[in-house]
Amino acid sequence: MVNVSVIVSLVIQAVVSVGVPVVCLIYFYRKYRISMKPVLIGLLVFIVFSQILEKILHVYMLQINPETSEWLKKPYLYAVYAGLAAGIFEEVGRFIGFRYLLKKYREWQDGVAYGIGHGGIEAFLIGGFGAVQMLMYAFMINSGGFDSIIHTAGSAAPTLRAIKDQLVQMPSYVVLLGSLERFTAFALQLGLSMLVLYAVRSKRTIFLPIAILVHAAIDFVAGLYQSLHLNIFLVEGFFLVVGILSIIFVVKSKGLFSSVEGS
Repeated sequence: MVNVSVIVSLVIQAVVSVGVPVVCLIYFYRKYRISMKPVLIGLLVFIVFSQILEKILHVYMLQINPETSEWLKKPYLYAVYAGLAAGIFEEVGRFIGFRYLLKKYREWQDGVAYGIGHGGIEAFLIGGFGAVQMLMYAFMINSGGFDSIIHTAGSAAPTLRAIKDQLVQMPSYVVLLGSLERFTAFALQLGLSMLVLYAVRSKRTIFLPIAILVHAAIDFVAGLYQSLHLNIFLVEGFFLVVGILSIIFVVKSKGLFSSVEGS
């Protein structure tokens, strides 16, 4: 049986993942009258560059090419690869979005709007959809229906058994920390959006590789956590600090944009 506290925690994660971006969108629309175009471009850039192009690279590197798939079984190499892949695809996509698709949307509030779209769809897909899926599995496990699916799943049965074991054995605090991670990831996407927009607006492209390296470094830690099973409290504490610093940067960057002539 899946513990009730785990089910409640999954509901909280779904609410946080969906609610935080929506609340931010409503707040900034009412306060700054942000345009929906940067929001939509941010959403599309994440889907195209992260969920399509980056995933194609992963399929080749981790499945099709036997040499690279063997190399990337090493935790540190995998963490470096995963971090750089995420950083390059997302930040280059962000740069293209601001440079070519949002030529008339380069004010501070436009960067926030883009970040809401980019970070919001990430929160929906990874946090919201993932939590809802796990909730469905949890209810099926508790009702006994999940075992019937396992028995008829064929080659997928081991994966489904692993999901069941994970949900049955998982402490609720792990799910709650996942909710915190979704919040900090959203804050990071806002911060990186402001950094790349500043690179475009100020014509200082040096900030693009800086954004890539920052993104890669943070995902490097996430990659090590997955492969080496690092202490979850230390890792989530690190992400919390990153999230707080990202929010501070977003607020402080308003002064940077007011001092830079638009392009």
